[in-house]
Amino acid sequence: MNETLVQPEPPDELVEETRAFWREIGKTMVRESIGTIDETAKQIIGVAGILEGLYFHAIAYSNLREQVVGWSLVAYLVPIVLLLCSLIAALGVFCPDRYRVSFHSSKASQLVYERVVKSKLLFLRIASIFLVLGVAAILPAVLLYLTG
Repeated sequence: MNETLVQPEPPDELVEETRAFWREIGKTMVRESIGTIDETAKQIIGVAGILEGLYFHAIAYSNLREQVVGWSLVAYLVPIVLLLCSLIAALGVFCPDRYRVSFHSSKASQLVYERVVKSKLLFLRIASIFLVLGVAAILPAVLLYLTG
């Protein structure tokens, strides 16, 4: 019987370095999460504000006053309302809450931090949804304008 012994592989010397790398990435993600949410909310405010202004300007200076009756009025107003809701929700990201943090307790600080991130993320998601819906609602309004 010819058995060959399988030698165990030598331990990977980079395992600890890899673990340290991913721990540092995790720390950076946690540190920057609130700033990232705030920056995204600022961008949504900018985009929604520009779209709101352009859309309102297009309606105000068009000859729609004679054509808008009934459901067509709703079709033209829905994008404005949705974009306005997006702006309001994005501004909610910046509304401070009362943060009672005990700096002597790491667990209390962690809980407050997680609550803040969760609240900001909820407002950001709502703002994003309203922004997408507002942009989507512009298409039927444009089609109605072009066909009618």
